[in-house]
Amino acid sequence: MNKRLSGLLTMSAVLFAGSAVATNVNAVEAKTSLAMISQDNAPHIDRVLGELSRQHDGASSLVKSARQPTSLALSSSLLANDTTQVTNDEDVLERLTAVASNSVNKFKQTGLASWYGRKFHGRKTASGETFDMNGLTAAHRSLPLNCYVKVTNKTNGKSVVVKVNDRGPFHGNRVLDLSYGAAKRLGITNKGVGNVAIERVSGP
Repeated sequence: MNKRLSGLLTMSAVLFAGSAVATNVNAVEAKTSLAMISQDNAPHIDRVLGELSRQHDGASSLVKSARQPTSLALSSSLLANDTTQVTNDEDVLERLTAVASNSVNKFKQTGLASWYGRKFHGRKTASGETFDMNGLTAAHRSLPLNCYVKVTNKTNGKSVVVKVNDRGPFHGNRVLDLSYGAAKRLGITNKGVGNVAIERVSGP
């Protein structure tokens, strides 16, 4: 056997061994076939290449796919569906956030407002601030903390802008609990409660 033929057979054997390991298909049979074929002369090189092709064709479809440049993971239909679902969820969340934000910005409410003062002066509010009975603040059940609302006394038309820094009131049918200072401006300290209209504003 000349050196050229020997080199070709050696290279073929290496390629064949790599293919057999990658596919894990008929490894023992392939080794035996190659040993028999390698004893032939130059005219039978085609038989060696044919055997390699046969082993490749006999590999499973999964192994063949793994040999391709494109990753199975990246081309997975499941991954594509998951990505689409995430995108759809994000779109829905953005729309809901926009609607909620728009609703809060246009917030209006009417009802009874009460007030609180000396008993709670100096205590911590829900926002973490210290309650100042003479400041212009209020407690509301659901409006964002630290937002501002314009409160109008529907009886006398007086208005004041207050900062929502606390939660409440939690009893009766009252919609707002004003600081003593804010209630005084609206003229409801003597009666204890007042019929008011509340409107969300951007600031004082």
